[in-house]
Amino acid sequence: MATTASNRRIDSDEPSGTGSGDCADFISNLPDEVLGTVVSLLPTREGGRTQALSRRCRRIWRVAPLNLDDRDGRGFSEKVVTRILSGHIGSARRIALTRICPLPSRYDYSKHREIYDDAGDGRIDEWLRSRDLSLLQELELAYSYEGRGTTLPPSLFRLAPALRVARFGCCRLPPNLAVDFPHLQQLTLHRVTLTDETFRAVLSGCPTLESLLLEKNVGVGCFRVSSPTLRSIGFVSPCKQQGDDTDDVHELVVEDAPCLDRLLSLSQKYGSAIIRVIWAPKLEILGLLSYGISQLHIGTTVFQKMIAVSLTTTMPTLKVLALDYVGPDLDAVHNFLKCFPCLESLYIILDPRRFEHTYCENKLPLLKKMENMPKYASLDDPTECLELHLKKVALKVYYGRGVEVDFARFFVLNAKVLQKMEFGLVDDFGDEWRAIQNMKLQLEDRASHDAQLEFKRFSWNTFKENKKHTHDLSIANPFGASFFDGYVSL
Repeated sequence: MATTASNRRIDSDEPSGTGSGDCADFISNLPDEVLGTVVSLLPTREGGRTQALSRRCRRIWRVAPLNLDDRDGRGFSEKVVTRILSGHIGSARRIALTRICPLPSRYDYSKHREIYDDAGDGRIDEWLRSRDLSLLQELELAYSYEGRGTTLPPSLFRLAPALRVARFGCCRLPPNLAVDFPHLQQLTLHRVTLTDETFRAVLSGCPTLESLLLEKNVGVGCFRVSSPTLRSIGFVSPCKQQGDDTDDVHELVVEDAPCLDRLLSLSQKYGSAIIRVIWAPKLEILGLLSYGISQLHIGTTVFQKMIAVSLTTTMPTLKVLALDYVGPDLDAVHNFLKCFPCLESLYIILDPRRFEHTYCENKLPLLKKMENMPKYASLDDPTECLELHLKKVALKVYYGRGVEVDFARFFVLNAKVLQKMEFGLVDDFGDEWRAIQNMKLQLEDRASHDAQLEFKRFSWNTFKENKKHTHDLSIANPFGASFFDGYVSL
C-alpha cells in the first residue's frame, strides 16, 4: 500500500499532502530541480530506469543533466548510446565512453581480419554536437585497442567551456589543434598518438590544469611541460615489445612548473625514458625511479640507470622519494640521499634478482662487493638527511638474510631522527624470526632512540595502481597510502 501511494504522488504534478493513514512521501515533495540533480548523480542504467516510476520521473530524466557513463563493466552499444542521446533533451554533465568500437573501413579476406583506417570518427562529432555541453564537467573517450588510429574531431576541444576532467585513450589527436578548456583541472592521455605541436596546443589551451597523466603515448619524442598551475605529473613511457631492438627513448622535460609538487614515474621497469627537471622549485614527491629510466637530470645532476654520474645540484625541497628495484645497492641509494638533503620518507622496492645472485656461486664478485657494505656513514662527509631529516624508511620485499640485512641495518645505525622502519615480508616468519631480526639489525644500537621496526606480511593483491595518485591531490603522500597495499601488520 505504501509503495502504491508513493508512486501516485511521484506521478502527480501537484504537491502531495499527508492524509491520515498515508505514509509521508518526501521524494514527491522535492522540486523538479532537486530530483533532476539526484537522477543525474545515479549511474546511467539506474538513472534511466527511474522513467518507469511515473510520467513525472520520465520528464525529469529527459531534462536533468545527462550522466552517460559506461564504466560499470558492461558498456553500451552504439545503438544504446544513440537512443539515450536522442531521447534526452537536457544538458550533459558527464560523458564517459570507455570502450568505443571503431568502424572498420574494409575486411581483409586474405588475413581474415577487419582493417581500420586512420580516420576521424563522425559518430563522436555527431553525438556531441547534438548535445548542450555548456555544463559538461567530465569527458572520457577511449577506443578499444583496435581503434588507436581513430582521430578525434577537432570540434570536441572547443565545445565544453565548463569541463573539469578529461581522459582520451587509444586514439589520435588531430593536427593543427585549437584547444579551449579554460577550467580543465585533470587531463589523462592514454596510448594517444599526437605531435609535439599538438601537445603544446593542449597545454596552452588548459590554463588552469592541475594534474597531467601521460601514459604510453606515441608520436612525441619529447614531452616539454611548461605550466604555471600544474601540481602533479604522472609519466609512463611505452613498453618495448619483445624483439624490439630500436633505441627509441621517450623524454619528459619539466621546463617551467613553479607549482609542481609531485612527479610520478610509473611502471618504468620495461620502458626507456629520460626525465629532466629544469625548473620545479616546489617539487616534494618523486618516484618510482627505476632502471627503466635511462637518464634522470635534476638541474645539472645526472643519474644514468640509477647510478650518479655527477652530483652538482641538490634539491632541498624534495621530501618523499620512491625507488623501484634498486636495493641493496647502498652506493646508488646514498647518492640519492646526497641529491635530496632534506628527504623525510624513503620507499624502496628491493631487487630480488640481486638477492638470488648473492647466493649463486657464479656471482661471487657481486657477493664480495656487497660484503663490503659499510655499517656507518662517513664522519668526514656527513649526509644531511641522515643527520637531520630522514624519519621513515620502508622496504619490500624483505627476506631478512644476507646483504639485505646489511642494507637495512645501515639506516638503523645512521638515521639519527628515524621514527619508523617498515618491512614488507612475503610471509609471516614468526615471533622468533622477528626477534632474531632485531638482533641482526642491531636495534639496541640504533642511532635514533625513537626508531621502531614494523613488519608487515603480504596478504592479498589489491591490483591498485599508483597512477590514480596523479590526480588525487587530496593525498599528501601517495606512497605512504599505497606502498603496502595488500600487506597486514604482524
